Amino acid sequence: MRWYFWIGFWVGYWLPSAAAQAPQLTIRLSADTVLIGERFTLTLVVERDAGWQLEAPTDSLLGDLYVVGTPLHRSYPAGPGRLRDSLVYTVTTFALDTARVPALSLRLRTETEHQTLHTPPLRVVVRSIVPPDASGIRALAPIVDFPAPQWPWLLGLAVVALLLGLAVYFWRRRGQQPPSVPLAARNAASDPYEVALKHLEALKPLADQIPVKPFYVGLTETLRGYLEDRLGLAARKMTTRELIAHLQRYPLPTIAALAEPLRQVLEAADLAKFACREYPPAYNHHMLAVTHTLLERLERTLAADRLPPSTEPS
Repeated sequence: MRWYFWIGFWVGYWLPSAAAQAPQLTIRLSADTVLIGERFTLTLVVERDAGWQLEAPTDSLLGDLYVVGTPLHRSYPAGPGRLRDSLVYTVTTFALDTARVPALSLRLRTETEHQTLHTPPLRVVVRSIVPPDASGIRALAPIVDFPAPQWPWLLGLAVVALLLGLAVYFWRRRGQQPPSVPLAARNAASDPYEVALKHLEALKPLADQIPVKPFYVGLTETLRGYLEDRLGLAARKMTTRELIAHLQRYPLPTIAALAEPLRQVLEAADLAKFACREYPPAYNHHMLAVTHTLLERLERTLAADRLPPSTEPS
C-alpha cells in the first residue's frame, strides 16, 4: 500500500510540472481573404525552454504560399528559463479561389533529444483581381463592305482621311505614352529584369493620376517587354489571348503555372486601355505590386532552372 502511495505522489508532483514546461506552437495569418498576388504575413509563435534549439522551416514554398524575402526571426524571454520565438514570413499566392497551407513542422532539439511540433492546416480565400462586373474585350467586328465612291470625291476624301489620320496619330501618341516612362529598352546589353524594375518604379506617380490609361499602357509595355526579352516570345506584337496561350504551352511547368495571374493583370489593363475603364489609385498601386511580384517569381524560376542539378536549392 505504501508503495502505491509513493508512486501516486511522484506522478502527481512531476506531471503538472512537465505539462507546464511543454513547448507551445501557434500559427496566425494576417488575412483570411486576399487578392491574387497580394502580400500578407504568416506568423509562427513558439514558446519553449531556453535549453531547446529551434529549427524553423526554410522552404520558399509553403503549400500554395510563396515566401517573399527572408523570414523575420525574433526571440525574447517568456518567464524564468523560457523563451518565445516569433517567425514572420511575408508570403503571396497565385492560387485560384482557395490557397492551401499544409501542416508545418518545427523541430526542437538538444544534444540528447529532439521533438517535432506541428501546426494545423489552414485555408485562405483568394479573390480575383479582375473586377466582378468586367465583361472582357469584345471580339473584332466583321468588315463592312462600302460601295465604291464616285471619282470626283476621291481626292477630297483622301485629303480629309490624311488630316484625320495625322490628328488621331498625334493625339493617341500624346495620350498613350507616359511622359516619364519610355517604351521597353531595346538595348540587348541591358538586363530585362533590371530594365523592368526601373520602369515599374517610374510608373508609381502615374498610378495616382486620372485618367489611368497612360499608367496601364506603361505597365503592359513593361510586362510585355520583359516577357519578350527574357523568354524570347513576341509579346509586344501578340494579343493578350495569344500571349497567354503561348505561356500555357511554355516548356517549364513553373512558368506555365503563372499564365493565369499574368492573364488577369493584362485583361484588367486592357479594360483601361481599350474600354476606358477607370480604377482608383489604391487598385493601381496593387496592380503595380502584383506585377513586381510576378516578375520576381519569373526571375527566380528562370535562375533556378539555369543551376546545375547538384546546386539547385532544396
